[in-house]
Amino acid sequence: MKERLKEIILNLAQIISESGQEALIQEFIADWLRKRGIQPVFQSVPGCGPNLLVFFSDSPKLLLATHVDTVPVRLGKYPPRAEGEELYGVGVCDAKAGVAILMLLAEELSRENEEPSLGLAFLVDEENEGRGSAELVREYFFPEAVVLEPTRLTVAIAEAGSVEYEVEVYGRAVHGSLAHQGENAIERAMDLISTLKRLPFLYEEHPLVGPSWFNVEKFVGGDGELRVPDRVELELEFRLLPGQDLNQIMAEIEERFRSFSGVRYRVKDISEAYSLERGANIVSCLCEAYRRVTGKEARLSGMPSWTDAAHLAAAGTEAVVFGPGDLALCHTPEERISLSEVETAFRVLLELARSG
Repeated sequence: MKERLKEIILNLAQIISESGQEALIQEFIADWLRKRGIQPVFQSVPGCGPNLLVFFSDSPKLLLATHVDTVPVRLGKYPPRAEGEELYGVGVCDAKAGVAILMLLAEELSRENEEPSLGLAFLVDEENEGRGSAELVREYFFPEAVVLEPTRLTVAIAEAGSVEYEVEVYGRAVHGSLAHQGENAIERAMDLISTLKRLPFLYEEHPLVGPSWFNVEKFVGGDGELRVPDRVELELEFRLLPGQDLNQIMAEIEERFRSFSGVRYRVKDISEAYSLERGANIVSCLCEAYRRVTGKEARLSGMPSWTDAAHLAAAGTEAVVFGPGDLALCHTPEERISLSEVETAFRVLLELARSG
């Protein structure tokens, strides 16, 4: 099983599938499934490539889902490779290991006599705007779902949300030798960031998700010439915790923006946090499947990043996040995945599908 997972993950990782370029990998997956007698369904997603779906019943109770797209990757610089039981390369963990798991689950379940009340979804655009899962829930409803993302095999029953802003900070340009007569937009932007760091909600903490905080995702200003920079572009992401009031938090953030003259802003994206009761059926069933496969008790956790589970939860699905790998390494040159973890995740989800 490890060798099969290794082969599929490395093949998937060789296929360029950045957000907006998923057509090739979806065709690869569809062809692989058809060769095994499994007929996938393509679901159109406005503005990007299609989702790929597999149904084992007409009205599936359980959905297993992951995404096929990656952040931008330079295969020549970070080629996918294997070193013992570790696979390296951008995308191997987030989330092509999950894609490989679903492919092999489809193959295994298609051989069995009983048809589980199950659907599989290979989603597009997760790393961008999440349009794949948004379109999925417009057309289909699933009472329960497991979304495959790196959780180190813990069961994430809570997920952080976020609000992202695009911000412009303006100053006044003068000749660099007379800097004291101008207003340096870079310095003003740094002052704004320092002010934002003092927002009270950033110091709250959720027992599973962890602390709130914000990230300066983009900071562009100045041109290196002998003049005072008069404009800076920022992109800021504020992490929201389950239980926090989104409208109140946005009001606090935007009051800080307005307190600085020469600051313009717009909301780039909003995703609300969510949490699930520990006693929810999908939580109990997944934890029991984990115990049967590993002989150990599953550990509950929180997901600090947005995933497709958010759209499912907003549509009324009881959704958890579960999968192999360490999220901290994803989107970086150090991204890697353990084949032992991937195999365990496969066996746990196979047990879950069979028991449902």
